[in-house]
Amino acid sequence: MRITNSSMIANHMYDTQQNLQNMDKLNKQLNTGKMINRVSDDPHKAIKIMNLNNEIKYTEKYNYNIDETVGWMNNTDSSLEEVGTVLNDIKESILKAGNGTYSKEEFKAISAEVNEKIKELGEVLNSSHGGRHMFGGTNVDETPVNVIENSDGTVTIELNPKANSNDLNAEISEGITIDYNVSAKEIFDTGTGGKDYLSAINDVSKLLNDIANGNDVEANKSKLLGDTKDKVDSFFNHTLDNRTKLGVRVSTAEKIKELNDENILNMKGVLSLNQDVNHVEKFIELKSAELVYNASIQVGAKLIQPSILDYLR
Repeated sequence: MRITNSSMIANHMYDTQQNLQNMDKLNKQLNTGKMINRVSDDPHKAIKIMNLNNEIKYTEKYNYNIDETVGWMNNTDSSLEEVGTVLNDIKESILKAGNGTYSKEEFKAISAEVNEKIKELGEVLNSSHGGRHMFGGTNVDETPVNVIENSDGTVTIELNPKANSNDLNAEISEGITIDYNVSAKEIFDTGTGGKDYLSAINDVSKLLNDIANGNDVEANKSKLLGDTKDKVDSFFNHTLDNRTKLGVRVSTAEKIKELNDENILNMKGVLSLNQDVNHVEKFIELKSAELVYNASIQVGAKLIQPSILDYLR
């Protein structure tokens, strides 16, 4: 096979270009700290790295959802604690009015105090988290309850017709969702077959108002200490039940977040094995590549000898 000078030069130029590209690749790996900078560097590893990055991104999104839902549930729990405090205060007023002998003015003061507590209950149930009402079901843009001060001196709470008892859901891991809200309808248990604690609270205001105005005092005291007080007690226990359920959900979400964090750590470890550069090793490779490139340049200087064309002007 006949080898011409031009073919030797062409091969040399090709090899020199390959050496230069190898040096550029090593230099880029050192600069970026990544083994794979383009899919063509290693298609198999590149796909694996992209899949790992997607998994990490999705898992971090799940943890963001957990943080949001746990914050919502903690605020809900704080509000339900306030509901329990208000109900205790109302119960104390019921016992005071039902068992005590007071003047008309004193009964009016008790009635006014309970009315303020009912207003406070309405304010708590209209609480919001991040600008969204917590107790309106999936209708988070409107207040779930309306507090009405009636002309006869009573205060009543009404559910907003647009409020519902639907669950707000969030995905906290692959295939795992959690409902993180409690609606005012659930709190008042106004569903089918429910105990309707809303009417019990409104009855307290009416009965105390009647007692303060001297209307059937003994009969109204009996009602107050009987069925009405029992419903307020039951309402308080129902509120505790809702808090317990929320606590279980918070605990579940936090445990799943721990698992997610562990998965992220493991995936980042695998990603590091496939992606991260060993700087010492690559620096040695780069220096070797530089030596090879410089040697190829020196060989080229001897290979490409001057011709008569170099001397033509």
